[in-house]
Amino acid sequence: MGYYDDDETYEQYNGTYVQDVEGWSDQMIDDALDGEPDAYWNID
Repeated sequence: MGYYDDDETYEQYNGTYVQDVEGWSDQMIDDALDGEPDAYWNID
């Protein structure tokens, strides 16, 4: 199985702006924001 074979989930950060409004998956938040969904405000 490769990197792209993993299914994205939307449960761990449910209720946060970055997931509910922007549509980011749990894995994307973990990778890009180090698991801190509140850090989204700092993305340019």
